[in-house]
Amino acid sequence: MNVNELAVRYENFKKELTKHSDIQITDDNEIVLDGCRRVLKYDENLITLELSVIGISVVGMGLKMKNFNIGGVVISGKIHSITFISKEEL
Repeated sequence: MNVNELAVRYENFKKELTKHSDIQITDDNEIVLDGCRRVLKYDENLITLELSVIGISVVGMGLKMKNFNIGGVVISGKIHSITFISKEEL
């Protein structure tokens, strides 16, 4: 097996492994997300993320985001609403 075949197999393995996202909401002040692929928008009132199979938009005040592992983020602040976004709308 050459290096290119190995790289393709690894990428396919990663895609299969991350077909879901875990979301944990604690009251109205913290969301823990696992499976984040990229940040689409980030400011103190709106954070929009692309997750494995869906997007999510968090609206609030004083929002902050920090990374806790590869693909994992924590959003904290005063959370007002959470909206799920289809992949097609991202």
